[in-house]
Amino acid sequence: MRDPRYRFSDEVRSMTRAMALRMIHAGEVAASPEALHAWVERTDDLRERLRADGYGTAFTAEDLFPLFQNFVAKATASTPAPRGAKSSARWLWIGLIVVVAIIVVVAARVLL
Repeated sequence: MRDPRYRFSDEVRSMTRAMALRMIHAGEVAASPEALHAWVERTDDLRERLRADGYGTAFTAEDLFPLFQNFVAKATASTPAPRGAKSSARWLWIGLIVVVAIIVVVAARVLL
């Protein structure tokens, strides 16, 4: 029978989200628990905070990796643009076309 799943504290979840965002921003997302562990070991501020919350004793990088992957997936998922943004862009183009048409008409009258 499978052991019960480890329940991470809100602090660990918050730090894991921060790790995912830092890695995405740096362009070097850990692809394995070993890579995640190596990254944590190089990051002094998060390493100490994670250890204080049980990293290395209560849970390891293998336990943390699925949560990390989840945060990476959420952070990199494309979100649809708000409907208002599409509508605003459409009106901007319509306004630009109207202004160009007015300029053409005025220029034609001046030249004739």
